[in-house]
Amino acid sequence: MFDWLRKKPKDNGDRITIAQLTPAQLARHAFNVFLFGGRHQTGAKLIYHALTIEPYEPEALRCLSDFLDSKDTEVFSGIVLEYALAPDSPLTPSERTVLDDLRFLAKWSWEFSRHRSGERHLPGEAFKDRSQFIVDEERYLAFLQQALPPDGSFRTGFVAAHTLVGAMSGLITHQQFGAAAPFAELLHPDRFHQTDAYAQWLSSDTAELDALEKSRQERSANK
Repeated sequence: MFDWLRKKPKDNGDRITIAQLTPAQLARHAFNVFLFGGRHQTGAKLIYHALTIEPYEPEALRCLSDFLDSKDTEVFSGIVLEYALAPDSPLTPSERTVLDDLRFLAKWSWEFSRHRSGERHLPGEAFKDRSQFIVDEERYLAFLQQALPPDGSFRTGFVAAHTLVGAMSGLITHQQFGAAAPFAELLHPDRFHQTDAYAQWLSSDTAELDALEKSRQERSANK
């Protein structure tokens, strides 16, 4: 139970630092930040670092897609899901199911699918029967192509999405353009470098994050 709470061995007394957390722990904290505070720079930092360590951490991929599901960046949200669900992805069937359900819901919210009833406001139960939806896959793929490299690689597209959240978090910055780097530069992560804030953040403790986890567990217990 709560396997994600199994910290790495302590080497600094009772103080646990961000650098000691595993990708799964980082992702869990990122989800908590989103749950209690919405899109926040702290969440972006946790997502970026988790996927730097493990590019296929399932919860971190979900968090990255959720984080980018906003005006001007939602195309990257879709690309992350396609990368995660590609045939060569190492995710387990259960992990794939979670992300595939998220992708199906995203196609609806981005208006690439419609319900056969014509209803535009559906209860969550309706999404369990996919046969009742008509999905415009061709238009959806054309939407994703906007942010993909010439070879159409979702893996390269994921790298761009990962670089984007890193820049948004303040952990990396473009060597030439700084925070004003155009989207095209995201396809060249080698042109970004870590900021001084990255190392400082890694050395900070997890007290605030642990408090959010405690609040989440208390909320779950009271349901």
